[in-house]
Amino acid sequence: MNSVVELPNKFKMWEADKPELDAGLFGVDRPGVAWDWMVQTNQAPEGADWVRPQVAEAWDRCIEDYGLIPRVNQLWPHAIIDVASGVRTAPATNLDVRTALATMAFNLQPVLRGTSVSLLLADGAGTLIHAMESGSSLGPMGRRLVRLGESWNERIIGNNGLGTAAVLGETVAFERKEHFSSVLHPFATVGHPLFAHDGSLVALLGLITDQRSSAQTLLGFVRIAGYLIETNLFECQAPGAFMLRLRLNKICVGSDEQNCLLDGLISLDTAGKIVGATRAGLNLLRVERHSEILFRPVEMVLGVAVDELRACARRCEPVELEIFSGWRLRIELIVRQAGAGEAVQPVRDLVATKGAVRRANYYAPGQVAKRAAQEPWHDAVGEAALQKAINLQKQKIPILITGESGVGKDHLVRMIHANGMRKGRPLVLVNCAAIPRELISSELFGYAPGSFTGARNGGKPGKFVEAHTGVLFLDEIGDMALDLQTALLCALDSSEIVPVGGSKPVTVDVQVIAATNSDLADCVRKGTFRRDLYYRLNGAQFWLPSLRERPDKLGLVQYMWNQEIKAQSIENDKTLSTEVWDIFERHPWPGNIRELRNVLRSCLAMTVGDQTQVSDLPEDFLREMNDSTQCEEDGGSELVSWPRARALPEVKALVAWEAEAIRSALAKTSGNISQSARELGITRATLYHKMARLGLRK
Repeated sequence: MNSVVELPNKFKMWEADKPELDAGLFGVDRPGVAWDWMVQTNQAPEGADWVRPQVAEAWDRCIEDYGLIPRVNQLWPHAIIDVASGVRTAPATNLDVRTALATMAFNLQPVLRGTSVSLLLADGAGTLIHAMESGSSLGPMGRRLVRLGESWNERIIGNNGLGTAAVLGETVAFERKEHFSSVLHPFATVGHPLFAHDGSLVALLGLITDQRSSAQTLLGFVRIAGYLIETNLFECQAPGAFMLRLRLNKICVGSDEQNCLLDGLISLDTAGKIVGATRAGLNLLRVERHSEILFRPVEMVLGVAVDELRACARRCEPVELEIFSGWRLRIELIVRQAGAGEAVQPVRDLVATKGAVRRANYYAPGQVAKRAAQEPWHDAVGEAALQKAINLQKQKIPILITGESGVGKDHLVRMIHANGMRKGRPLVLVNCAAIPRELISSELFGYAPGSFTGARNGGKPGKFVEAHTGVLFLDEIGDMALDLQTALLCALDSSEIVPVGGSKPVTVDVQVIAATNSDLADCVRKGTFRRDLYYRLNGAQFWLPSLRERPDKLGLVQYMWNQEIKAQSIENDKTLSTEVWDIFERHPWPGNIRELRNVLRSCLAMTVGDQTQVSDLPEDFLREMNDSTQCEEDGGSELVSWPRARALPEVKALVAWEAEAIRSALAKTSGNISQSARELGITRATLYHKMARLGLRK
């Protein structure tokens, strides 16, 4: 369908991207109407009057190139792994690159916490390899979509942020019914391709949210995050003995220089040939593709020899060059000691081509055990929180630790106590959820002799007094009764407690650490937790990620496996099979580290030979793999909210939908053109034009 208003091409694109075109025709959004029409006709709409050109082209690829069929109640493809057999069907990824990317993505989580946005990381073929879903409220279907191993390839599920970014090689965003698959209609998805030093696609960074009108807002965030991740990956993984850092000598204004604030990076081998570059580097050099500069001497590209660059580096002098007329760059050479004698090796991961998926060198999950055994494992997440907490302890600042149940909050508290200023002093643990409400006051503050029936003759000191000069750990603080929160607040503010039945205050010196798996900020909004107590406890907050979100998950599994072998004094060497490693990698781990410890202990007890097989895993653990995709026979698991089937409306051409919408708007407004135009989300002139073309009257 051709656009009604004849505008130059560049204005048609602008007109299609305006928000008013997606505002809806009498309550029906244009992409939604176009998608319903596509379901009926199995044809993608033409022109930019109903959907953006990018959406129309993607739908056309899905139907014509991939042979996909749009359906109303479309089902997401089945899980990639068969738990019963442990057969892996998804290709493995380069472990070094994958770990580096997952760590960088993990470091973005503070920005997204408290939002309903999940951060996704997929390999070049569109298979999810990492997901950060903390704080998301995507519901059962959303949690199903972010399972590791799920494919977001455009050939399989239609256009989406991740899959289409891989096809187009650029940042893309889709909202609701702009997606080909009806499963994605409740969401907005954004994707950004991540490229290696040689321009090959190495991974995909994406976001998914259930918030309306969020795609365009998140587009800028994922683009900036993607460029930063690419830069970090380049510095860690790109080959070469030297690296050049490029930046504009003078900040300029101009839409075509949108990346001028980003430093460009170029790597050189010992002979001075270019062996890698970031996209920001290409932009600063005014070239479009890596092939234009790769393996060419830097002297041919920049006009300066590598020896001259090295001489300037020794004198700590930057080099200023005029690449083009008025286009001056400031260049700094960095000597990379680790790459001084290395041969050039591409960092290709998985590159999805139109006909097949190209493989490169990779480590299968089973090989992680060998690599982990050779290198000592360090809990980077816990150690970072530990160092900050120790510094805070010097100032007696309250600490709040948040995270899901089983992530190791109590372990972190013990580490803080053992390494902090109060080591050797008492560490008193109080589970606020395990003590009855009527007893918790006496447990915390103690009681005087004879204060109530059954009280000890000498009274009881209470947890605050027991923790004097030490650390008091209040676990599950979110479950504390509201009336007791007032007494706790007074004790924290005054450093004095009054025992139950007593009248004389007792001075105490304690470092308070609280922990919860509840969203205390949400509890404050609901009125179940005191706002002033929340801010009193939240002197500094540490969030511990779930096991499924940790970038070092496989290393942690191997470390705990070795610890359990030592604890049980098992002499013969036992290992986990490749199939078991694959299940461990993709499992949702709702019980987190606590569940992992129990599963590993069970595996050691059930393993007969030297290698643990899938049959040695607990049955309930295997069933958890499918909890998000199917219902348990006993009805105990959460139902997946598949879209309900609905009757298809009568097949109509798009022009008929348009005429019906205009008639409805005119009827609602009693023929008022201005009000009708506002209802339709178009201008008065456009409405007059459409009425004349369709032969409609007031």
